Amino acid sequence: MNKQNNAPLFHIVKRGALPWYQAWGIRAAAIVLALLFCALVTSLTTGENPLQVYSTMIYGAVGTPRKIWILGQNIALLLCVSLAVTPAFRMRFWNIGGEGQVLAGALAAAACMICLSDKLPKGALIAVMAISSIAAGAIWGLIPAIFKAKWNTNETLFTLMMNYIAMCIVSYFSYEWSVPKGSGHIGVINDTTEAGWLPAIGGKAS
Repeated sequence: MNKQNNAPLFHIVKRGALPWYQAWGIRAAAIVLALLFCALVTSLTTGENPLQVYSTMIYGAVGTPRKIWILGQNIALLLCVSLAVTPAFRMRFWNIGGEGQVLAGALAAAACMICLSDKLPKGALIAVMAISSIAAGAIWGLIPAIFKAKWNTNETLFTLMMNYIAMCIVSYFSYEWSVPKGSGHIGVINDTTEAGWLPAIGGKAS
């Protein structure tokens, strides 16, 4: 058979480095095209004005000082999560279980606040919360690492499934610790004693 007939229909090669203005131009064009496509789909499927929809989305994110503060908190949390999983990606361990590891750490911190608030001074409680949350997140990430090392399991699927297990555990304790009981809503923990709360930053309680 002719070698030419065996050539693939598509051939993907790594592209060389682009000038910075071309790279940013491609990114800008991709954003504009995505906005135009979403506007078209929104208009066709809902009949709503796309500009009004985008305006509502922007107001929902940064429309008030409180929303800006919450957005900043969420961005900081996501940046910390991305920084935490970076070493795994650098080692080609495809850890997509950052959500479950964060949930495990948050659950450990909440457990310390609920169970130890009347047993430890505030400073010691915060230290115990930090250590417990770090340990819980590390253990949650260690489980798929052990399975990968011993039985060569697929870490992508394993860490993904661990996310759902963490969600179920958090849901269970949200019910157990809910106020009132059975509401599924914990509320603000230690809102009267502020045990386990970080100091106020910029006039906002952490």
